[in-house]
Amino acid sequence: MEGAHIFCAISTILVVVFELALSDPDSMAVRPERISLSMGFETMLTCEMKIEPDRFQWKFYPTDDPYNPNVPIDLSNATFQFVPAERTPQQWQANHHWLRISIGSEVMVKPTTAGDYQCLAYYGAYVIALVPSRLTIATIKDFPSQKSDDLTVVAGNTVAWRCLPPESNPEALIDYYKNEQYVVPYPRTQSKSLILPNVSVESSGVFKCNATNNMETKSSPTRFDLKVVNRGPPKAPFFVIEPRRTYTAIKGDTVFLECAAVGNPVPKVFWFKKNGRLPSDRTEMLNGGLNILDVAASDEGVYVCNHTNQHGTVSHQIALVYNEEPSVDCLHNSTEVKQGDNLDLECVVTGVPRPRLAWFLNGFSVGNDSGVEAVGNRVYFRPVEKRHAGNLQLFASNRVRTTYDSVSVLVIPLSMSVDVSAAPAHKHHKHKGGAARKQPKHKTTMVPPSKPTISRLSDESVTVRWSVPDNDGLPIKFFKVQYREVGPANSNDPHRGKASRWKTTNADIAPNIQAFDITNLKPDHIYRFRIAAVYSNDDNKLSENSDKFHLRRLDFDNKIPLPIPRLVETETVNETAIKVYWEYAKTDHVSVDGFYISYMSASTAGDYIKATVDGEHVREYVITHLQPDTIYDIKLQSFNSKFASDFSPIMNASTWINQSSPENSTTQAPPGGEKAGFSNLYVTVAGVVIVCALLISAVVFLIMCRKWKKKKESTDRDKASVDSHIQAEGNECRVRAEVQTEGERLHPSLQQDNDHRQSLGRSGQQAISSSVVFQNQNVIEMPRLTAQNNNCSQESGSSGSTSRQESPADPKDKAKQKGKDKTKRVKSSAENVSSGENYV
Repeated sequence: MEGAHIFCAISTILVVVFELALSDPDSMAVRPERISLSMGFETMLTCEMKIEPDRFQWKFYPTDDPYNPNVPIDLSNATFQFVPAERTPQQWQANHHWLRISIGSEVMVKPTTAGDYQCLAYYGAYVIALVPSRLTIATIKDFPSQKSDDLTVVAGNTVAWRCLPPESNPEALIDYYKNEQYVVPYPRTQSKSLILPNVSVESSGVFKCNATNNMETKSSPTRFDLKVVNRGPPKAPFFVIEPRRTYTAIKGDTVFLECAAVGNPVPKVFWFKKNGRLPSDRTEMLNGGLNILDVAASDEGVYVCNHTNQHGTVSHQIALVYNEEPSVDCLHNSTEVKQGDNLDLECVVTGVPRPRLAWFLNGFSVGNDSGVEAVGNRVYFRPVEKRHAGNLQLFASNRVRTTYDSVSVLVIPLSMSVDVSAAPAHKHHKHKGGAARKQPKHKTTMVPPSKPTISRLSDESVTVRWSVPDNDGLPIKFFKVQYREVGPANSNDPHRGKASRWKTTNADIAPNIQAFDITNLKPDHIYRFRIAAVYSNDDNKLSENSDKFHLRRLDFDNKIPLPIPRLVETETVNETAIKVYWEYAKTDHVSVDGFYISYMSASTAGDYIKATVDGEHVREYVITHLQPDTIYDIKLQSFNSKFASDFSPIMNASTWINQSSPENSTTQAPPGGEKAGFSNLYVTVAGVVIVCALLISAVVFLIMCRKWKKKKESTDRDKASVDSHIQAEGNECRVRAEVQTEGERLHPSLQQDNDHRQSLGRSGQQAISSSVVFQNQNVIEMPRLTAQNNNCSQESGSSGSTSRQESPADPKDKAKQKGKDKTKRVKSSAENVSSGENYV
């Protein structure tokens, strides 16, 4: 255990250092170059790292075409050799390393120094492989044969003429001269033609051209004699020299599509794009062509220029091809995995044209590791071993550039100690007598797959097909495809007959899939294949070996292409099945063994799954084992034993929603198809919306009615209160006393209620008053029964008669006392109104 901990600690430290080295790949090393070197010269290639490595090393990939800088080299399978130490300087800086390369003065057919040079930087067990630099031999040939031109045109035309460029490495620049004087190119963008906009009489002269590739200059014997006049005979538009038909532009570049015609009168030019529109905000109509700025993928297509006047029209089509440098994103910088586990990694790769991919582990291709399988942008470790720890890189390369992304793999080793308490599950337990009881064996049938059939896909890939007969044996969990190389097809090859070991594909093939593509094979080699079926008891059984298959390299010119089938209709069968229909035009030159149906979920990234349909006359097939409520991309190929056709256009189809799912019960698809399901969904949603709207309207209406009713009751109560005060002022205190006495007789607890209301406060008393108002239509003003009510304190007393005995005998005093009582009564009434305590 201690050794394992030490190993993990050291590995963690190395991973941290290594991730720092990989934190900025673009500034990690000098950007790779494409160098063209003339005979007798030498150059220095530089390898620079941000963090000092333990050591440097150089790999060299030779090329068969030393003069072509664009020849592809497959890093996965290309042969390489290490550069000898004597070709590298003995002294180098901490994070810099140089490689001196020289080319001899003698011309060799295949110079041994031309090819790709790749630098390796070692950080302990971790190795970083940099993007290779390309070194080719510089050369320039003579101008091809071209006829000289004499032209007379009317002033105002735009004249375009071009020297046919010579073959050159690097690409040659063309310069034009008029009467031995250099002509400034128009427009300023890269153009290989001589364009003279809006010519005048002064534009007349003799034009010639030179070609240079920074190593050597060539002069063309061809000349162009131009004469410009103010008037001339009528002429329909025509091209002095046919414009170019194809342009290749990289993303973000500016491209100038040349197209200029002359005539009398001066023709007008119109541009349009087939099956599309001109990018209005990124195009410029210039004399002699169309300028497209900041090229994007949508700009790819065919552009047409029309030149017309009253005497005729001339038209030309130009194809614009879009290129984009590769981009690799592995999503994670590092990953940890236990020794013995499986590891699957996938990176997202983009680029136009489609990049060539190569997986490297610690500076070398994974193709030589039997425990690792690379399939496109995916890599499978079955299982992970200690040697797999380190730097895993995916290189993507196309004609624009080569780039890569890295993942640091940390392998956690198994413990070297054994836990005694964990007894093996298969160990027998002894019973009485010392004998072990034998476990009964269940005899079940494992039906193997059939002998595989092989079909050629390309020079480096095949399709393996098989079947499983109907049986009642154990179900199959998945398939594995195995293959081995028998040897080169050439009988004179000394290695013929030395077969390699069986290799196993790491991808688990679902039991419903019975076809699989094997890639990265060697053309003109012989192979054998077999199928391994893994059953539910985790046992496996192999099929018979296939016949020897010769993977022939076919010449494209001699290849007879197979007709491409055409998808005409798709039909949704149920939640997990789709039926496809297609058409196929049979030809007399080639025969077809069947069709490949490739399908993939349109919403997720992944590889196409392939189904095989045997028979040339079949025109329909049901694809099963699909996911519910999923849209699929479907395409077809025809095939025979030699090769397969190109793919048909992609058609989309979708499965039904899973009807057994509770959450989808309201959107189940009826047997009639998908449209009915969507209709039921719309009706349900509309009904729910209407019911909710009605409920909300009813609630709002009830709230408004209640508010209106409360407001009306409050108004009535205020009005009754005012009426009561007016009536109280017109009555004598005698009446008040009688009412009071009657109130005491009818409600003996009124005094207690009144005292209780005084303790509640104003808000509580108003609430009580409101509740009584709802029960009694007539509001009666009751004076306080306590000493606090002073309205009639002098005249009411305890019984009512005392007030008459104590009243003054003198009429004047009586009137005066009556006025005082009235004043007191009005004042007390006002106080009672403001307090709201004397209303029941």
